[in-house]
Amino acid sequence: QNNPKVSRTLATCPFNARHRVPRAHLRSHVTSCPDKLPLELPPEPEDAAGTAWEPPRAWQPPPCREDWDAELSELELEEPPPFILQVTKGDLPVLCH
Repeated sequence: QNNPKVSRTLATCPFNARHRVPRAHLRSHVTSCPDKLPLELPPEPEDAAGTAWEPPRAWQPPPCREDWDAELSELELEEPPPFILQVTKGDLPVLCH
């Protein structure tokens, strides 16, 4: 960053962006880069120890135990009081039966 003229001649390592090497040496750096991880492939299905390969199953959510309709009937909600600006529930008159 401090020297843009030199920066243009450098290449960035694909394994570690902090590794900046001259473009001519990039191929040799990539082959010997300490940050290069070995490529590990999953084992072949027939290589499994006598077990048959099964395709991954789709995720299933656990059964829902909530029943909102039952909860509402348990509460036996009354009709809510009408909304009146700047009046709280305690300020409303009480109905006599």
